[in-house]
Amino acid sequence: MNNEQKKIIVIDDMPDNLNALRNTLKEIYQVYPCPSAAKMFELLEHVHPDLILLDVIMPEMDGYEAIKKLKSNAQYSEIPVIFLTSVNDSQSEIKGLELGAIDYIRKPFVTPLLLQRIKTHLAIMEQQAEIKRLLKFKTDEYKLREAAENEAKNASQAKSDFLSHLSREIRSPLNAVIGMINIANEEKTLEGAKAYLEKAGNAAKHILSVINDILDMPETETNKDTPTIETYKDIPKTGMTKTGMTKIEAYKLELSNSEFNFGKMMANIVDVTDIRAQEKHIQIVVNMSPDIPSDVICDELRLAQVIINLMTNAIKFTPDNGKVQLNVQKVEEKDNEVTIRIEVVDSGIGISPEQQEKLFSDYEQADSTIAKQFGDTEPGFAISKRNIEQMQGKIWIESEPGKGAKFIFTLKMKKGKPGAAPATAESTPAPVLKLKASDLHLQGYTILAAEDMDFHREVLSMYLKGTGVTLDYAENGKQAVEKFKANNEKYCLILMDIRMPEMNGDEATKVIRALDIRKAKEIPIIAMTADAFKEDVDKCLAVGMNDHISKPIVPKTIYAKLKEHLGL
Repeated sequence: MNNEQKKIIVIDDMPDNLNALRNTLKEIYQVYPCPSAAKMFELLEHVHPDLILLDVIMPEMDGYEAIKKLKSNAQYSEIPVIFLTSVNDSQSEIKGLELGAIDYIRKPFVTPLLLQRIKTHLAIMEQQAEIKRLLKFKTDEYKLREAAENEAKNASQAKSDFLSHLSREIRSPLNAVIGMINIANEEKTLEGAKAYLEKAGNAAKHILSVINDILDMPETETNKDTPTIETYKDIPKTGMTKTGMTKIEAYKLELSNSEFNFGKMMANIVDVTDIRAQEKHIQIVVNMSPDIPSDVICDELRLAQVIINLMTNAIKFTPDNGKVQLNVQKVEEKDNEVTIRIEVVDSGIGISPEQQEKLFSDYEQADSTIAKQFGDTEPGFAISKRNIEQMQGKIWIESEPGKGAKFIFTLKMKKGKPGAAPATAESTPAPVLKLKASDLHLQGYTILAAEDMDFHREVLSMYLKGTGVTLDYAENGKQAVEKFKANNEKYCLILMDIRMPEMNGDEATKVIRALDIRKAKEIPIIAMTADAFKEDVDKCLAVGMNDHISKPIVPKTIYAKLKEHLGL
């Protein structure tokens, strides 16, 4: 404590007392003598003291009235007050302490004792102030930490909501695309097939609009009406906006490592990318070293996404009748870990060093002339870099203008056991029997199907047509409940969409299970929905459903589920 900096106001109506106190204190403290309480209040407008020494018996306003006025004013209430008086009865001392004084010292005072008591009280006040400061600091720190935790929770919830919404927005029309194409394949006439393909095309346009919204790409009349890869050649050069970049960056997915067959993954990648390559008469050449382990442990989805992104861009920038190479080799093998180098080589226009830095660092087109000739590059470069680095790998590019480009990345992954089952039951769905509709023989069975979308009903009817089952449709959960209550013995099973108007599938299931009907507790209820995340499945099971089928519906999956739950 620095005593020289402490300010003390002394109030006493006796000049001799004031002089004595000033002389006693002035060597240690800054002393402000006042002959009355009124003068003290005038002084307080200019000086904020660390302590007040206050007499009791004074004309006009005594010490008790003065301390009442001090403590009733928020500006002065925290200033410590010590009574220094010749009034020495215990009742007066008690009254002074009750009014808020921190001490009561009787005159005549003993100088060393007075100085020590003042020093002690100032030290206590200083410690209390420090405790308050630390408490405020810790409180503020806690509030900041709590705010950061809430922000992190909100961000995590926003990510989950975004992905769930995205899954529904893509899966639902994708069910129509796949279903209508399957129906078209069964059609006997060209006109009939064209009608179903037109419906599939409309659903595909919706998927494109969803993707455009995610990437913040401009929606033009061209990509509204003709959702093909060639569409992007005519889109004005805009690059990825900050909004679009935020959408991607804000929803980083956690890695999900699993054991898979590396060669099978590579074959699937070639199948996916070869469609566009064939349109341009581009040859895809795969060079894979024979010493690559057949089974590895890694995030298969992220790895495949990176390779497909690089292959798609290589095909885009390679001229017609050109060649794209996919080279895979083992760099190192140590203990149970292998380092693999993957190269995607094109024979396109090449990229300058300046353009290369932009290509990986942001979502902008490297060169506007590239956009005019080939359309915008994929935002996959930045996404690929993020994915590879998230998997502790490294990605780079080797290229010169006019000499093509070579995208290279290295990645460490653990070796798997050839032919071994996946590491966990959750990582791969249980095998589905290769059933056909005609294998089920469901003549005489009636299924209640709650589905609000016409094209989903049409797809389901087509898939189950060959089983012989009768489908009774409800357009929402409320209608499904009413139909079941009216004729529950009619139904052998319920297929329940989740997101429907009036009453959703979760609520409808709860209502059905709560009915005072024996069959309501026993009838199998299977979710059939575009809500496909694990938490969605868990929620369906929690409300009383027996199983879950995600859209887009795979015919053999629904056949297997019906066989299982109908006990066939």
